[in-house]
Amino acid sequence: MIIGVAFLILGVWQLWMTKRSFTSLKKSGNQNTSPFVMFSLWSSLVMAIIFLALAFNFFTGNIGF
Repeated sequence: MIIGVAFLILGVWQLWMTKRSFTSLKKSGNQNTSPFVMFSLWSSLVMAIIFLALAFNFFTGNIGF
């Protein structure tokens, strides 16, 4: 249960940071912005989804590795 809460907090925090970074990029991005920043945002979103899926699995007890 505690591990599920930890993954839930990590997942929500990761989503929040991804959204904050994306809105900052839209607001202040220019030609000096790295072209690889979208890959980092994509991987951040994937990690958030993984954390949330792990939290769901720990809450339901379906921990199949």
